[in-house]
Amino acid sequence: MSEVDERALSDRLARGDRSALAAIYSAHGSVVFAVIVRLVRDRAEAEELVQETFLEAWRRASQYQPERANLAAWLVTIAKSRAIDRLRSRGTSERTLDMERRDISEPGRGPDDVIDAARARHVVRQRVAQLPLEQRTLLELAWDEGLSQSEIAAKTGLPLGTVKTRTRTALLTLHAELKALG
Repeated sequence: MSEVDERALSDRLARGDRSALAAIYSAHGSVVFAVIVRLVRDRAEAEELVQETFLEAWRRASQYQPERANLAAWLVTIAKSRAIDRLRSRGTSERTLDMERRDISEPGRGPDDVIDAARARHVVRQRVAQLPLEQRTLLELAWDEGLSQSEIAAKTGLPLGTVKTRTRTALLTLHAELKALG
């Protein structure tokens, strides 16, 4: 596909033209699928992530900058991000299950210890829910999706310094509140 054709398609996509999305999918869908399936190693999950990729491209079409990357590269970047998010999420879920299994099976830990650990996690989650949305979102991206501060900045579009400041403020607030609880 020529640069002119891609530019015309991306302009149409930004205006909400569904046929442009279909044409872009026809031109680049197989490449996007190949990248994702190589990362997640599961065909069904890859198919789902391809849909998410093109849905995100549809929503973010106005943000596409052809002078920075061609359409295929932009789509592959979105695809990789979706796939990595999924892999991290999978890892976070597995880590949470491992932690809960360890709580139950760890030698020397009685039922009261397991209950105390579960309560502590619950209290932390409650306190996080009370934080301002701008802080809470950053902590959830870090804890639930396993993203670094740089990755959070890229995902949210916030400057890295803002992410660091808001994260630190949220953690200091949580620390003070949890310390006050004893």
